[in-house]
Amino acid sequence: GMLDGLKSNDLAKQTESLNELCEVLCMATEESLVGLSVEALLPCLVTLVSSDSSAEVMLLACRAIAYVLESIPGSSAAVVHFGCIPPLCDKLMAISYIDVAEQALMTLYKISQDHALQVLRAGGMTAVLAYLDFFPLSVQRTGMATVANMCKRVSSDNVHLLRDSIPQLSALLLSPDLKIVEHVCTAFCRLASDL
Repeated sequence: GMLDGLKSNDLAKQTESLNELCEVLCMATEESLVGLSVEALLPCLVTLVSSDSSAEVMLLACRAIAYVLESIPGSSAAVVHFGCIPPLCDKLMAISYIDVAEQALMTLYKISQDHALQVLRAGGMTAVLAYLDFFPLSVQRTGMATVANMCKRVSSDNVHLLRDSIPQLSALLLSPDLKIVEHVCTAFCRLASDL
């Protein structure tokens, strides 16, 4: 089945199963998701995102995690629990394939909507900002929305996780793009109100 394909060492089988999974999740209805175990799927997807075997496999695995978040209500806690955040951050710290990095960033954004602190703790701030200007503008905006999410509920216990990013955030206030400036302002307002 699909799960065996994801666990296979055969690149063609992995790719085929990932394409099938993305299709199932993309067209998901409650009925079509019966029998689809997030607990079984996510560890496989984490392994595939982390594998450097093929750009297509990494891209599809990142996309599948995003689809899981969109299609399966309440799955975001499992996404965090099974360790999806660190490999997604890794894809942003060492960009081998820009399309994989873009998808990783979009997926982190989705996770940050419910679990911003976990993204921050996994080094998400540094990861998102590392090569932000390499991305197309729409992706940069998503990156900055992710940053603004990570600035929610920051406390003195975890402010050190973003201290080094403050100069870079300040510089982004001069961005010619007003949406990016707006996200930076939101980030600073959230920090100011929490600290």
